[in-house]
Amino acid sequence: MSLTSLIGKACETVIRDAVLDHLDRHQLIVDSQYGFRKGGSCLGNLLQFFDAVTSGLDKNECIDVVYLDFAKAFDKVPHERLLDKVNKHGIGGRVWLWIKEWLSGRKTESLYKRSLF
Repeated sequence: MSLTSLIGKACETVIRDAVLDHLDRHQLIVDSQYGFRKGGSCLGNLLQFFDAVTSGLDKNECIDVVYLDFAKAFDKVPHERLLDKVNKHGIGGRVWLWIKEWLSGRKTESLYKRSLF
């Protein structure tokens, strides 16, 4: 269940689509980025990875794999750094201010503050 209003969700969708269109139009997202992209899926990402690994094995190359858990990754992104990156990608003006306002009052969970045990 979500506590976000329908108007808020609709507004977020419009902003998200405009930002993604801007990033695609200016080729600011690499082809290997699958999340939040039209036509992108976990399966597509997995198939690209599988192809790279099998191709390397066919060439007798060494393959190292590192698994990372990005659970709640967005919650750990420093908002000022995120806003700076959004601005550097050419997203400014009212859209940037809207994103800044949307982030205000939200807390990030620091990796350094959490105990690993």
